[in-house]
Amino acid sequence: MSSRNLIIKSAIDVISEEGIQNYSLAKVAKKAGMTKAAIFYYFKNKEELTKSLINYTIDAYNEILMKEYEKRKNHSKIPFTEAYIAGNLRQLEDADLIGLHAALLASVITQDVDNEEWNSVYDEDYSRLASEIGPEKSDFVRYTIDGIWHSHILGIKQADTQKVVEALLDFVGEGK
Repeated sequence: MSSRNLIIKSAIDVISEEGIQNYSLAKVAKKAGMTKAAIFYYFKNKEELTKSLINYTIDAYNEILMKEYEKRKNHSKIPFTEAYIAGNLRQLEDADLIGLHAALLASVITQDVDNEEWNSVYDEDYSRLASEIGPEKSDFVRYTIDGIWHSHILGIKQADTQKVVEALLDFVGEGK
């Protein structure tokens, strides 16, 4: 593993184990087994490392999304929509990704970093959803998935996710 990737992995571990409030370059360096000064060789500051974590999360998301899309593209009328739903649910099976998403969203909310990267992905997904199912149903899908994510992140009692997804797919599939 490259030193840069070790730092990113160590930052993920610190956030997952100790929470965003305890995320610091000193703790990341200790976890990586290097000095804080060594981190500055790869990242000019904490914000740059955090942006790298956001990009890592987005890359993991896109990889899952594309795998789900490939499964559906030849036999579904709404392959991206189905992949979007399935891909988001697959991410929710990974506690580290849930924790990382929560932490990185917190860093955006607290304005430690801007939300340009998140907005770009969100806009791209929305365009692809809207091209398949229209803008109103796209909004409904996104807000439903966001609600499922938020309930996981916040530890809110879960609805029967499978039933919600079945109803969502019935709804978006109408007229297609």
